Amino acid sequence: MKVLLAVDQSRNALAAARWVQGLRLPAGSILYLLHVFELKQWPELYACGDTQQFLEKLAPFRAKATAKAQRFISGRAESFHGQRLEIQANVVEGLPGAEILTAVEQHSIDLVVVGTKGLSGIKRFLLGSVSEWVLSDAPCSVMMVRGQPRWASRKAKGMCVLFATDGSSDAEAAAEFFQALKFPRLSGITVVHVAVRRNYLADRLNATDRTNFAQLSEEIRRSSEQVSTKLLKETERKLKQRGLKVDTLLAKGHAADEILKAAKRIRADLIVVGSRGLTGLRRFLLGSVAHEVARHALCSVMVVRQAVPNEKDQPVCGKDKISLKTVRKRHQ
Repeated sequence: MKVLLAVDQSRNALAAARWVQGLRLPAGSILYLLHVFELKQWPELYACGDTQQFLEKLAPFRAKATAKAQRFISGRAESFHGQRLEIQANVVEGLPGAEILTAVEQHSIDLVVVGTKGLSGIKRFLLGSVSEWVLSDAPCSVMMVRGQPRWASRKAKGMCVLFATDGSSDAEAAAEFFQALKFPRLSGITVVHVAVRRNYLADRLNATDRTNFAQLSEEIRRSSEQVSTKLLKETERKLKQRGLKVDTLLAKGHAADEILKAAKRIRADLIVVGSRGLTGLRRFLLGSVAHEVARHALCSVMVVRQAVPNEKDQPVCGKDKISLKTVRKRHQ
């Protein structure tokens, strides 16, 4: 596994390093440490006759900033010694979001881990942050870290993880990715599936056939619960193979809202969700479940993105998807 950890001297970036240490990446993994710095001091432009003179005057400032950044990232690399990882540390000057995305593409990263400082209100909506920029544009999985991991100070109790699944191939990919990581002892996982209410089914039934409306509605409800229960059991079985304690939770309503409520209820340290994001203007206007969870969660969030997304995938249970036409035939 190739993991990119973007670090700076902020509190959440240091917390991101603690998270990577706690996840215990598979043996043989490559950990890329990236520190992006921006020059805070510049020579006065009026003192420079031309571009060459300006670059010459800028050189001492750049050298000092680079040396400081190298010392910092060397210290971060030292903290990972003892783990069976190949560690590559790099320092670059530039715009953090752009440099992180460049490194992701250059090294074919599987997971990028970033701390999130976050903005609030209209500033966040219009400008976003480095972490949201990476989440939106990175072609790989992204983990956004918020605050120091609580499990680090209560190791005996392990980590509390909420794993959200909708039965899509993205969710299945998330489960496989999740299983490749090693969590602290006694960690617990709660698998949540949100059955989205589909009111348009009731509207169509009510408009076409009032005689069997109640019966058909009940049949749809039961079928939906059977599909959801089967999905939860299958996911539970897969995750239990890692020797972790697994609980299941079935919720109904708006997916992102219910995931956030569940995370708060169980005091989750981490939410894991598959990415079914939108792109371009649609994503900007509507967002996605993964983006909404990542934006509003009080804890860290891992969004797992498939290497080759399947746009035709449907978020139910594959072959078990409920068909209105099938339900009607049962009553004819």
